[in-house]
Parts: sequence; C-alpha cells; structure tokens
Amino acid sequence: MAIGSKISLQRLSYVIYEHPDVVKFLTFAEDFGFELAAKSENGEVFFRGYGPDPFLYVARPASGGAPKFHGAGFVARSAIDFQKACNFPGAQLVDVSHRPGGGKMVRITDPNGYVVEVVHGQEERFVPQEGISVVAGGRPQVNGAVQKTRKGVFNRMTSGPSKVHKLGHFGYTTDNYAKTCSWYSSNFNFKASDIVHKQGDPSTEFMSFFHVDLGAEYTDHHCLLVAAHHGSGSGTSIHHSSFEVEDLDTEMMGHSWLASKGYKPMWGIGRHVMGSQLFDYWYDTTGFIIEHYSDGDVVNEECPTIRSAGTPAAIWGPPLPTKWD
Repeated sequence: MAIGSKISLQRLSYVIYEHPDVVKFLTFAEDFGFELAAKSENGEVFFRGYGPDPFLYVARPASGGAPKFHGAGFVARSAIDFQKACNFPGAQLVDVSHRPGGGKMVRITDPNGYVVEVVHGQEERFVPQEGISVVAGGRPQVNGAVQKTRKGVFNRMTSGPSKVHKLGHFGYTTDNYAKTCSWYSSNFNFKASDIVHKQGDPSTEFMSFFHVDLGAEYTDHHCLLVAAHHGSGSGTSIHHSSFEVEDLDTEMMGHSWLASKGYKPMWGIGRHVMGSQLFDYWYDTTGFIIEHYSDGDVVNEECPTIRSAGTPAAIWGPPLPTKWD
C-alpha cells in the first residue's frame, strides 16, 4: 500500500480476550487495577482505566471453553482514515452502539487471523491532569544523594491495586515474522522504533517494536511487538498485553497486592532495554500474560529506527524466565 493510502491510527485503545471463567477473571481484573466500565447482554465485560479510552480490555466467555485472544482496537486518526479502513479488502463494519463510548468500528483481519478493529467517533472520558499514584497526595519530587528537593514532604503510600491508566502495547510471537511486520507497517502508520537482529547477521531480524507514527507528536516507544519464535515454535500467538501505571511506587505496591492475593508472577520487577520501561509481568486467572509498566520511552519522527544485535531483555531485574514464548 502506498504511503498516502495507509490507514493512519492515533493510538492503541483496547485488547479482546476470551476466558473460560469470566467471573473469576473479574476478581483478578479488579486486583490488577482495572475499573468495570460495562457489561453487555451477550456476556462481554468492558474494563477501563483512567485514560481517555471508554474501555481498554474486553473479556468474553470462551466459546467451547477454550481461551482465546481475538485482537486489538485502535483509534483512527481522522474520519478519512476511518473511511480508508472501511474500504480495506475484507473489512467489516460492525455495530458497536452497545459498547461504552459508542462510535463506529470496522474490523480487519491480519495475516495470522487476528483482528484489528479501527474505531472512530467514540465519546472519550475525562482525563485527570495527573496520574493516579499510590503516593498520598500524588507523586512528589525525589530526594537525591546531594540535592534534596522533597523538603518537609513525606512519602506515605496506600495499599491496593495499581490503578491502570491505559493499554500501552501488546505483542505476538510468530513463525510468520517477516509477513506480519510487513503487513502492519505497509497498511498502517506503524514505524519500528527498535529492530533486533541476529548477532553477526543484520539481515536476520527477530524482533520489532512498532509505534504509531504521528509525525512531530510524541507517542509511546511501541504499541505493537512482533517477535519470531525461539527454537521450534509454530504459528502465531499472543505473548502479553501491557498496561501503564503512574510510577515505580505504584507498580511495586501493585506487585505486593497481587502477590498477597495469591496470583502467579511471571517476571519482574525490572527495567527493559527496548522502551526502557519498568516492567512487571503476571499470569491472569486464565493463564494469559499481563503486564504493568511505567516510565516508558516516547518517540517522534526525529527518532530514527535503531537496529541492534541480540541484546539482553532487561537492564536490571530477575533472570529471564526459562519459558518466555
């Protein structure tokens, strides 16, 4: 698809999962920091954060009892871009009047069978001027070893879930790496922030971190991760979805809260290399991987795509789990 005909997206908005036990997931969702947005007559449950999106996670009862990831929703950058999505081969216009925020939605299927839902005209939520921190009164400045900027202000924290701001990114592992990367970057305004290739062989890429290219406007380092399977993996599957929280204290207190409820940690807390974000991965009640993150990089058109040889997954943190993909 030519550059002028690409569908321009404004941001990633939500992900869609099927759970064998949605009721059980409801409890986890609350402990993770989601807020209930709505329930529909067909059993769908919508969760929101405190960002502009009317919802950021859709949980559905699993058809036939098997858990499944359906895909993700993005906000079109303009009415013209939404119409481009409607004209995409095989696109289906879907009635979403029952969903929080309303608006219009068109559904496109990617090369691996997952859906890309493009929405337009939703009623967005009011966004607070500051993020919600567990630090009482909001996050104060930090006292360094020499400069003490937090004078007479105490760090007192509340116990509970990490309140989620927004959906930051999701990632696939695939044996269809090249075609998947090409499809997303050719048809939409996805641009790679970082590409990781094999040591000593720059032509063999195995991981791409894509952001939505908004020109001079800054956006998250990545909203989509595409990674080739390590070893003998086959097919394409969701690896994780990641949700932003305000700061490290909020992330740490959320980690403690989830641990106290008996949920299973996957990896964290640590700091990634690509994207720089502080990460904390968990398994939900179905077994899907879900992440809290904070302090991630942002990029714009002046930031070049960085190509690097195989790099460690974290600057610091626990060892990478033996089973990653």
